Amino acid sequence: MKKSALSAALAGGPAAAPPPSQPAKPAATFLDPSVFPCIEYADIIDGTKTIDELGAATDQLAAIDIASVAIVGSAPTNVLLNGVALADYPLNPRRRRAGEETTQDVAASVGTSGLTQQPSVGSLTSNYKAVIGSLPKGMTMEDKMKLVQALPLSPSRALLQEMGVDVVSNPTREGRSLRRQVLKGAVMVFVTAGYSGKRFIFEKAKELGVRSVVLDGPDSWAQLLVKEGIIEKFVPIDFSDVETVFDRCLKAVRDVRSSIGELDGITTFCEMAVPLASRLAEALGLPGNTPQAVDNARDKHATREIMAKAGLPTPRHWKVTSEADVPKAAAHVGFPAVIKPISGAASLGVIRANNEDDLMKAFKKVQHDMSRAKIVAGALVEGDDEGEDVAGNAGGWIHLELMVEEYLDGAEVDCDLIFDNGRPVYGAITDNWPTVEPYFNETGSNCPSVLPKAAQIDLMELAVRSVQSLGFKLGVFHVECKYTSRGARLIEVNCRMGGGPVRDTNLLVWGVDLVEENLMAFAGIPVRPPVARRPLKQMAEYTINAQKTGHIKHLDFLEQYRKVEGVLYARPLVQPGAKCHCVADGLPTWLCELMVVRPDVREAIAEIKRIETEINHELETLIQ
Repeated sequence: MKKSALSAALAGGPAAAPPPSQPAKPAATFLDPSVFPCIEYADIIDGTKTIDELGAATDQLAAIDIASVAIVGSAPTNVLLNGVALADYPLNPRRRRAGEETTQDVAASVGTSGLTQQPSVGSLTSNYKAVIGSLPKGMTMEDKMKLVQALPLSPSRALLQEMGVDVVSNPTREGRSLRRQVLKGAVMVFVTAGYSGKRFIFEKAKELGVRSVVLDGPDSWAQLLVKEGIIEKFVPIDFSDVETVFDRCLKAVRDVRSSIGELDGITTFCEMAVPLASRLAEALGLPGNTPQAVDNARDKHATREIMAKAGLPTPRHWKVTSEADVPKAAAHVGFPAVIKPISGAASLGVIRANNEDDLMKAFKKVQHDMSRAKIVAGALVEGDDEGEDVAGNAGGWIHLELMVEEYLDGAEVDCDLIFDNGRPVYGAITDNWPTVEPYFNETGSNCPSVLPKAAQIDLMELAVRSVQSLGFKLGVFHVECKYTSRGARLIEVNCRMGGGPVRDTNLLVWGVDLVEENLMAFAGIPVRPPVARRPLKQMAEYTINAQKTGHIKHLDFLEQYRKVEGVLYARPLVQPGAKCHCVADGLPTWLCELMVVRPDVREAIAEIKRIETEINHELETLIQ
């Protein structure tokens, strides 16, 4: 079997020929290379053009100075108020690049729960499922138009009207300067702050002159941002009273408007808050996507059905709600297969099954987990296998729906997209490295992509059409796909910026700041980011998964890598003494993360693989 270009790069060898299903030459595409720079640069990867033929990297952008870029990574920070840890969220190791926060049970399983205090019963995370169930349906188009027409002009919208949309829509540095003038002073409401590692979002908003308001649980770490002058207002919201949470959030936002001035937008960078944010924006006549589009993207089964109706390639899938559905799913989908929750379910992960027995075991495992689960203040919380109170109370409250779909072979990628008025204005591909199965734990990524141009075109076209078929119009999207032996296939559409290294990657490589462009989009300002024609930097990043189970003594060895030229960070993700698990004992623990830049992406990949080998050798004696 021939290796893919990505597999060859990860193995340190030359790129091999594409698989037989891939066209020998790239087909004509609707993708504009000035908007999708990875497509044009793929000619360099394929060897069909030289770098001189492609043009200068700085046609429209000043060179990126790494020292001026705050490289964030994935790790939350410890946040204290008067010596007391404020509520924070560890990351879900299956969903780092997607930016998904998680809950205490997953945090404990990966050894990160000791880093931060978990959200209280009043947070959105702790009441997520119940809050989502209480949200109103979307408004009619007629009602929305009435709201928009009656909406008073904010100073920013008035300035945009005065300048003229066409004037500020130029995708150059000059055009961006005008758009920044419009954004300066805009009042933006953020629905939840996410984990403390997302602090950079609010710092960027402050740098741009945005007047930020954060709605979050009463003990959120974000309240410190007011004291530091980074945000203008923090509004505590008790999300435990789920039946009234939408009305209380709406009232809080209207109070902000009365006290600060007309609002320009409502947004969020947190997966769990997108349904609420979309409904608040709609109720106030502010820019946003429809609640229906958001809900469809969050429901994987609905996504598959919509894509099939749109004529897009869709994996075989089957909804499973009881044990009796398992044989039906097996017969329809075949093997290997993957069982997963239809929508986010915190600790209920994604598991590969190679036969019907595996599938039944995976389903029963979920049933077991649910039998111990408890509802606390409307939240689904994992119970214990030990103690007197083993049985949970969730059975009468939760109707669990899972989906079985065919396992997708091939290389996985992230397609990061920006949309404005229903059309893409930026898109780039990042290669994701093989996950740790059967749990699909993330490992590493590189950008620019080393996949052949034909594959990149297929993937990006599918990503764009998937976003459009779901009904989205504006904002930043993190679309996960695979290039399989049968062509491009969608994993899912995340209707907000990805997490972990995603913002860093797009900024370093293509000069596009997804935070800034998201703020522009939801403030109603034209989104036209200037894009580098070829990579400004070429990078690879990696997260070390534990290879054995035990307690880790320390991670002091990371210091030597921080001194290596081109290593942007080498950071621990667990504390000394933390319990670690390898894949044989369940979900593997993330131990540390690294990012490297090199003149060529294949050199960056090789350097990361070298460091990974050294670290894993070091860890053999440090985990006991």
